[in-house]
Amino acid sequence: MKHFNPSFHKKAILIFAVFLSLISLKSFGQEDKKNANISLQFIKLMKEQRSSIEITAQYKQKKVFFPCKKIALSIYKAENADDTLGVKIGSVITNDDGKASFDIPKKFNASSASYTARIEKNKAYEVNKETVSIKDATIEASIEKTDSTYNIKARLLDENHNPIADQALVVGLKRTFGILQMGTGDGYTTDADGSIIAPIDKNLTGKNGVLNFQVILKENDTYGTVISNLYTNFGIAVKDKSSFDKRTMWSPPSKTPLFILIIPNIILIGIWSILTMLIINLFKIYKSKN
Repeated sequence: MKHFNPSFHKKAILIFAVFLSLISLKSFGQEDKKNANISLQFIKLMKEQRSSIEITAQYKQKKVFFPCKKIALSIYKAENADDTLGVKIGSVITNDDGKASFDIPKKFNASSASYTARIEKNKAYEVNKETVSIKDATIEASIEKTDSTYNIKARLLDENHNPIADQALVVGLKRTFGILQMGTGDGYTTDADGSIIAPIDKNLTGKNGVLNFQVILKENDTYGTVISNLYTNFGIAVKDKSSFDKRTMWSPPSKTPLFILIIPNIILIGIWSILTMLIINLFKIYKSKN
């Protein structure tokens, strides 16, 4: 006759409970992973002969988007049209705003290419990827003088050096916190020859008279963003009126005006001198009575 073993059954129940807990924890972990939305923007700098990919990663929670902070993304380049992912060319980590910039190595630059940013093994986010496909375009730009006026002439060309017509080019003067755009809000539209002409306003100021103009094909679905920088020195030199190294009321503590340091200290010394004399006299009066 078999005897009932309560300890054996308790162990079996305990093992089964632990097994169920592990399964539920695993399922909860899988469901808790966030789905990141990745957006890519290809940028080509003509003068610097450099290309980069600007990455933004966000996740949606309760109809509000939040940045994906400090997540690692692998960058791939497709080797052919049938290649869904391609060869890994580097990696990047997003900042606190969920943004990152990846400089494409020169050996991986191509006239037409597809680049993919992929979240791989991550405890907080699901595996996800986004691809940007671009065709090569160039901007030939120069500054020319006609009589007493200056003009920016630019031409937009494809990878075969054919003109690209009916595309908006933004022309502006680069400043510390952005671009001072010239012309209308939509920019200048290229003609059948892929060309535009943008007049330059007079009396533009710049550090040491140097002006940095930019001609930009902005966020184009086919060619990405292409930027051509132009430098010239016919601007009006800006005079440095900064008082950072001078002793002013709005300077840092190390540059406090001398009169603020001297006068209050003289007053304090005078007050403490009077108080000290009073204490000494009171002490003398007290001693004389004894």
